[in-house]
Amino acid sequence: MKRTRILYGLTILVAVLSISIALAIVPPPPANQDLGIYDTVYGGFAEDECRACHSSGVPDAHHMLVPNEGYNCTDCHKLGPSGGIDSPIRDCVKCHLASPHHEADEALDRHCSYCHGSLVDDYDDGHYIPTYNSSLITPDTSYNWKNETTGKKWGGCEACHEANTTPVSGATIHDNYVTHHNIWPGDNEKCSVCHDMVAGANLTIRKCEDCHGVKSLHNIQYDYATTEGELGYGHIGDSWDCMGCHAWYEAASDAPRTGPITPSIDEISHGKLVAGKETVVTITGNNFKNTVNGIYYTSDVVIVTGVETTTLTPDYITASQIVVTIPEMAEGTYGLRVAKSDMKSKMVPIVVASQVTIDSAKIRGATVIVRGSGFGDELYDESLGVTIACEGNDLESSISSWDSTRIVVKCLTAAAGDEVTVTTLYGSDSATIVGSRIR
Repeated sequence: MKRTRILYGLTILVAVLSISIALAIVPPPPANQDLGIYDTVYGGFAEDECRACHSSGVPDAHHMLVPNEGYNCTDCHKLGPSGGIDSPIRDCVKCHLASPHHEADEALDRHCSYCHGSLVDDYDDGHYIPTYNSSLITPDTSYNWKNETTGKKWGGCEACHEANTTPVSGATIHDNYVTHHNIWPGDNEKCSVCHDMVAGANLTIRKCEDCHGVKSLHNIQYDYATTEGELGYGHIGDSWDCMGCHAWYEAASDAPRTGPITPSIDEISHGKLVAGKETVVTITGNNFKNTVNGIYYTSDVVIVTGVETTTLTPDYITASQIVVTIPEMAEGTYGLRVAKSDMKSKMVPIVVASQVTIDSAKIRGATVIVRGSGFGDELYDESLGVTIACEGNDLESSISSWDSTRIVVKCLTAAAGDEVTVTTLYGSDSATIVGSRIR
């Protein structure tokens, strides 16, 4: 496991989720990082970077803003040539002009692990931070040693976490100064989160360990099942990895507190879950199970419903795939993460929405009664509703009443054999009208 190259340092290298961002140079620098959000400043984001996390249920998450926040369809969609709804605005940053993430209550409370999982620590969670003075092998916040001929650094974060303004692909990687100052840009009250104000606003490794403790760092490795013993894919793959942080020191075995390597989610199989229905979901990623020092670790799936969580045992699991049955859930937005021992993945949002289903459509005189489910309790936009068509041509009609399971429509020219379509925020369904009235 030992190697003589002394180039490396802290690397937070996790699978780049559902977007195809190629790995940066291996070995680093720069390290291609992902803490649930690709490691760049928010101004450098494009839609692909947003969808690294927001890969599930994005349309319906926005549709829920209509009844809850007062939005209309045309706030996101253009009207088509015939007046119907056309394609939505696709670029997230057209509306999301500033990062919403670190304005969340959990971020303001410095409970970073709520979103980022065990890739980071919470300052008040009691995790181990050494109390002894720094020694020759204690990582520096920048570096301890530098080869003036090659420019390579070791013995600290900058051995890997350097800026790269011309990345192999994907967003620009910035240096630690820029990325950390963009957590709460312009908020001078947050300086003491990273800086030791007693020591003259200096950076000290013990202050860094408030969020980047020994255990979280020593359980970060991309795809441990295939990169164990390989340099440049994390903090613990090879002794060369150890030297980046600890300069000349090479570990003879696994690093202290290494065990349940932090799992990482790339993608979940369903764009949305249907309210009130059990759903079998496939989760892809890495580090879902592993063995370290003869100890076997495996994962569960955790659904976050706010202050409460539900833990689910997988139906099937490998290091890179989990199949799990998610029980019936009510309409809403939830979080999903993978947990292995006391290490957990970042949280992925999932959306549970109603499915529009027409069970029957019957005509009585000039009245069409549509029964089914998922209709919602009210209309929110004139572009939604019910249409009745004869041979592809829409007929003039009006809605008499509407609730979640029954819609009554007046149409003087409708007849059996015509097609009725119900369109709601969460989708549409069509059925053939039956009854005694014929054309």
